[in-house]
Amino acid sequence: MRLTFRLAACLSLVLGLAATSGKPATAQPAQELLPEQSAAKAKAMLQQVIAALGGQAYLNARDSDCSGRVAQFGHNNELMGFTNFRDMWLFPDKNRTEYISKGQNTMAAALLGIDELSISHGGVLITVFNGEQGWTLDKTGVTDQPEDTLKTFSEQVKSGMNNMLRSRMNEDGVEFHYAGSDLLDLKEADWIEFSDREHRTLRIAIDRSTHLPLRWVVSARDPETRERSETTTSYTQYMGSDGVQTPLSITRIQYGRNISQVFLIGCKYNSNFSPELFTRASLEHQSEASKKGYKESKGKK
Repeated sequence: MRLTFRLAACLSLVLGLAATSGKPATAQPAQELLPEQSAAKAKAMLQQVIAALGGQAYLNARDSDCSGRVAQFGHNNELMGFTNFRDMWLFPDKNRTEYISKGQNTMAAALLGIDELSISHGGVLITVFNGEQGWTLDKTGVTDQPEDTLKTFSEQVKSGMNNMLRSRMNEDGVEFHYAGSDLLDLKEADWIEFSDREHRTLRIAIDRSTHLPLRWVVSARDPETRERSETTTSYTQYMGSDGVQTPLSITRIQYGRNISQVFLIGCKYNSNFSPELFTRASLEHQSEASKKGYKESKGKK
């Protein structure tokens, strides 16, 4: 397998497909509220969101195990193909994703937020992230993730919607306020905007009827060009599993074009993964087992 890495925009793991226009969503101006009133309204809405997602089952989830397929789009929005995957998280910052490909493609990038990650001749590719460390397993063996890839993953964790709802919204320095109403995909919605000490701007659009998230928008400034970018993730087709509501389909849009779509077959929660699954040693063990199996199969021919 051949791997090529180039840093792209950071975003938390996306799961879902939604009918979107491809343009950044903007809320209608919020009614005149005092800062305290705006914060109180936002807090009440966020509690409704958490309850809709599963309440304590959602908040207390320790891990997730999801499988499906991911599609990625080219610069002209053309569909480039699909890759099957299994994505495992030990919250908040341990991730293992296994990709299975039948031919050359760059689909794995859709989940990592890294452009031009290629599986050149088909097969299995595994990426593991464990806090500030990360590794890749392919046909050549186990290699360290590049520094810029690790920074991208770290930013994904900090700016991710689920991480914000489960824990970060209670951190010192994180503020939120009601940001107005909108009409998204023919659904009435309300926006809430977050900010933190590191000057991130994060927004969530909430379905006024179901209280489930419709959009998650991450605004970031490029440290080199100082230009701001906006990445929008859209969620639809929620399904309950182990008491947690999960979108089966998510679309990711950046610079007004589709980046990827993820279609989930299903998710499980609280599988009690061993932390050892998210280590370099686990990849090296799997690499050795694969080589041994290959040699044994060759010897039988």
